[in-house]
Amino acid sequence: MSQDPLTAFVARSLRADVSDVRSELVAKNALMEIERIRFSQDGVERSLALKRVPPDDSLEVQLLPLLARKTDRVPRVLSRGVPPSAVPAWPWVMPEDLLDTTSACHEDPRAVVLTKVAIERAVAADGPALKALGVKTLTPVELVERAVERAATDRPLDAEARAAAGLLSSLPTVLCHGELACTHARLTARGVILLEWRRAYLGCGLLDVAQFTEDVRQFTGEDPGDKLFAYYGELTGNTVTKHMARASRLVSQVTRAASK
Repeated sequence: MSQDPLTAFVARSLRADVSDVRSELVAKNALMEIERIRFSQDGVERSLALKRVPPDDSLEVQLLPLLARKTDRVPRVLSRGVPPSAVPAWPWVMPEDLLDTTSACHEDPRAVVLTKVAIERAVAADGPALKALGVKTLTPVELVERAVERAATDRPLDAEARAAAGLLSSLPTVLCHGELACTHARLTARGVILLEWRRAYLGCGLLDVAQFTEDVRQFTGEDPGDKLFAYYGELTGNTVTKHMARASRLVSQVTRAASK
């Protein structure tokens, strides 16, 4: 008897015999579709996640397998697929099932910064590979200019943001998450991992810290101040002054406002 399509898909993706395969739709919108797939393998009940994304927003499908080979600080990737351009189907990635994990912000947020730095280090020598996968280099100056162009008005804040971006330009270029937030930092048995890499880019790591600091404040109701900036500087061997922390907050604020 031939397998049903879902069973055949999971078996082919895992290169293993599976049975009792069933799926549950977890989320669906214009940006993604996420399913949880449960199945039996060698008599053991297992589950995985299946994420589909639009072809024009599929960086994560390309990037996540590389990150997973380099570090365990991201979800394990079991399989992925990029349909030919002529096929009307979305690219997909099949990571481990972490849908029920809780935010790492319930614990010490410094662990999230530590995880971010671990990922930076894991791919520090992989710039050409990251670029080949579609990860763009976006300097603080470029980010601000994009934001200014989108605003289409001359705001008093623009001059300050340009100066702030210039101050940050001396810092090393690293892999940035692009959406570092409490909901994307999860607690697992092996420690903190970071989800959702669709907005990743090569740029100034302090901008991730600025975005995360603001999100921690909203998530916990407590303002971490400059503590996470100082910790990031300690981990990376960079001197992060209060002026740099203030500059990264301003650049993050301007660029995020323009993307809304």
